[in-house]
Amino acid sequence: MSNVPRPGFAAQEKYRNAFRLGGVLVFGVGLLLTGIALADFFSGFGDMDAGFPTKFPLAFIGLPLVGVGGWLLQAGFLGAASRYVAGETMPVVKDSAAYLTDGEGLLGMGRTADDQPSKFCSQCGKPAGEDARFCESCGHAFA
Repeated sequence: MSNVPRPGFAAQEKYRNAFRLGGVLVFGVGLLLTGIALADFFSGFGDMDAGFPTKFPLAFIGLPLVGVGGWLLQAGFLGAASRYVAGETMPVVKDSAAYLTDGEGLLGMGRTADDQPSKFCSQCGKPAGEDARFCESCGHAFA
């Protein structure tokens, strides 16, 4: 096992779990308070004798809690989201770097020049083996 320390906090898993649990709780309480406020607000439209909605100010507590809960959840799932994005984008970045640099790569990324066959058919452009005498695709004879 390597003696190189892992990056991040020593108790990173505890922080991540605290962000996730706290985010769910704060977000849920925020949704509950906002739902109560909106239900009280809209229930006053049907009954004119109900008067001013008394629970509507709960929305001014609930909506910020929804925002804070969302931020906590983002912090808790940031690593998983980053790994997903990297897995989706890096193959495209590698292919783009190989295309833009003619297979030589950019800063060591996207190098495909060594992986490419050196012999191509002059008629159809398909790759051919080093010792091939005819193209497997179109049958053109190599010189």
